[in-house]
Amino acid sequence: MPDVYIAHKKTPPSPEKKPAPPVADNRWWKEVIGKVLNDAGEQPRRAVGGAYCVYPGIRFINQQQDEEIVLLLRAHPITNLGWILITLAMLVLPTLLLATGMFASVPGKFILVGRFVWYVMAFAFAFEKFLYWYYSVFLVTNERLVDIDFPNFLQREVTFANLNHIEEPESIIRGFIRSVLRYGDVNVTTASERPSIEAIGVPYPDKVVDIINRLAEELEKRRERGE
Repeated sequence: MPDVYIAHKKTPPSPEKKPAPPVADNRWWKEVIGKVLNDAGEQPRRAVGGAYCVYPGIRFINQQQDEEIVLLLRAHPITNLGWILITLAMLVLPTLLLATGMFASVPGKFILVGRFVWYVMAFAFAFEKFLYWYYSVFLVTNERLVDIDFPNFLQREVTFANLNHIEEPESIIRGFIRSVLRYGDVNVTTASERPSIEAIGVPYPDKVVDIINRLAEELEKRRERGE
């Protein structure tokens, strides 16, 4: 019975609620990205030892709310061959020097400590080179290009270029090895303060340029429609 009485009570009209502000919705862009990748003959995948990732589904620092990573690129793994060979040479060198007998008069404890320090230096050298390769990435999003470089442990350089500011992106493949393994450079001229932004030694540079061009066209269409 109390519920019946409450239902029949006269209540003052409630003030009209203001519509909630629109929430950023990136479903439109997800459909466009799917179309762009399909037209470019691509699909979400991770290839070339993690150097070529299509639609990886991760986030990065300063990523905008409605921004999606379309490509994550690193230098081709073959570019690491130089420092890998140097590291192997550093690991073998102590054994070769001891085999010559030039340290025969040196006490064994000093030789042991010296080899330990040398191997630590070799490991630190290899570890730094690997981190530089792994964390220095080139990102292509639905809004911009992002170049992240780690010259050393204490320095990070991040360069941005909006897709609506780019001009004449080009792929450059020179040499027999690069042609066989299909990796090269992507050079994008921009109309911003920084004249160009580059991805050095990345896999499939022709596909990268194609996807960048298609995304730039879709972004321009969106801006013309005022979306």
